[in-house]
Amino acid sequence: MNLRMRYCLLSLAAIGLLVGLTTGNAPAWNFAPPNSVSGEAFGISVNAAGITVGPTPHVVLPPDGGMVRDQLMSVAVPNLATSTTLGVVTTGSIGPNTASAQSSATVEQVNLLNSVVRAEAVVAMSSSTADGSTATSTGEGSTLIGLSINGSAPVDVTPSANTQIAIPGGTLTLNEQILEGDGVHTSALTVNMIHVVLKDPLGTITADIIVSSAHSDVNFVPAPKAGNAFMTGGGKLGTGRDIATFGFNAGSRGAGGLHGQLQYNDHAQGLKVHSVSIDSFRVIAGTPCVTFSGGARVNNVDGYRVTVNQACDNGEPGVGHDTFDISVTGPGVSYSRHGTLTGGNLQLHPE
Repeated sequence: MNLRMRYCLLSLAAIGLLVGLTTGNAPAWNFAPPNSVSGEAFGISVNAAGITVGPTPHVVLPPDGGMVRDQLMSVAVPNLATSTTLGVVTTGSIGPNTASAQSSATVEQVNLLNSVVRAEAVVAMSSSTADGSTATSTGEGSTLIGLSINGSAPVDVTPSANTQIAIPGGTLTLNEQILEGDGVHTSALTVNMIHVVLKDPLGTITADIIVSSAHSDVNFVPAPKAGNAFMTGGGKLGTGRDIATFGFNAGSRGAGGLHGQLQYNDHAQGLKVHSVSIDSFRVIAGTPCVTFSGGARVNNVDGYRVTVNQACDNGEPGVGHDTFDISVTGPGVSYSRHGTLTGGNLQLHPE
């Protein structure tokens, strides 16, 4: 995309808009569908009684990745915020094994509230990545150059996340970080490098200013490795006399086709199931589970069908973690049972 060079002079009189003030409470991020990325960045946002400026410049990443950037030559909001160059960029990509997104915002020569907060450069960075088993985000690289607060000597510093400092009439938060996601398939991080909130004596917010904001998030579930995955396992469901024992292997061998066999015995029900072939198998996307089905013999009689609705390898040991869900149908039989293993182990082999 072309980099747009713009000059912006904004004033209270020029805007003349009545808007609500932000509360500083970030809503939960709405993750896009699996195998998508998102990024967002802006240079400055000002909300005060009777005025809103920005967020500007503002870029948003498409869910299938790419790159978006923008730049603004300067911003001036009298008595609230001024700066020179504001640059923002967001990028992201989705590959066969990983997805990643990165965003950054840099604002130079920042002056807030008539020199209460000054900085030569304010840099916010957010990066997120996922590989199908682990999803992480980091704000590494975010920094403040030549920071001065309440007239202090300028320093170069990367404050600890969510550092709060009292200023006249309100609070200054440096390196504000909002982290979300499950840490497995999803992760998101918003970094607001400078966030000023002013309140009146009654506690009502009178001004909310953010300088350099960067957001990134990923939602990644790798596609099953069709043609190669298989699961083996055996174990026990139930306790005491109400138990079922089983053993199986099932999967696919690429050009060799499907393979599988199952032996299942519900001791309390007197039900014995035996299958020596399967006609369907798949890994359930985004899970450590498989499902498969095929013809079966029940108590040594042909003409039945067995379906393992879910067999899940939930980690080690299998007892207390792995789960098994089976159903059997046919003449005079409509049977199902599911539960967590009380003995044995299931092992998923993705390749």
